[in-house]
Amino acid sequence: MKLFLESCCTSLDQVRCACDNGASRIELCERIDLGGITPSVPLVKECLSASAIPINVMIRPRGGNFVYSQDELLQMAEDIRSLGKLPVNGFVFGCLTPENGVDVPAMKKLMEEVSSKPVTFHRAFDQVVDPKTALEQIIELGCTHLLTSGNMEDAFLGRFNIATLVEQARGRITIIAGKGIRKSNLRQIAEDSHAPQFHGTSLFQG
Repeated sequence: MKLFLESCCTSLDQVRCACDNGASRIELCERIDLGGITPSVPLVKECLSASAIPINVMIRPRGGNFVYSQDELLQMAEDIRSLGKLPVNGFVFGCLTPENGVDVPAMKKLMEEVSSKPVTFHRAFDQVVDPKTALEQIIELGCTHLLTSGNMEDAFLGRFNIATLVEQARGRITIIAGKGIRKSNLRQIAEDSHAPQFHGTSLFQG
């Protein structure tokens, strides 16, 4: 069975490589050394022109934590509006409270800007203290996907936790297993996690 594989890309060359080697979808960002930030409009435009598969764009104004100021939330909302005018497939973002819960009010403000495009709540989720409650909140917010390593250092270590999330989700949201996924461990993670989609930064790069 062919697996649904999302490739995290930060350049036009990486997007082309992912498309040529069987990726199902692209997550586009910049500054992977910071964990990824919002890509520039020119980069998004050139990648859209070169890609035959859907591109989701990350919305994140900086590296570091996922607790955002009002000014940062305003910037994120503006980025969604700006990039939403392009034929991107969807958006990837997540906001937390200082107590490591889902920042529901902040998320609601951003969700108002996405129109009908899919939203992936990214690996900020792996810092929450109550994953079960957080998952229900993310579903209630209207997010269509959740990227997670199962609240562990990587998806291999968290694969059984991911399976628990998949069971809890019951098809209400698509769980994407991500972090540390390589060709050498992908099949084991798929078998144990029961996740329907998988996310990697090195699966298609060379």
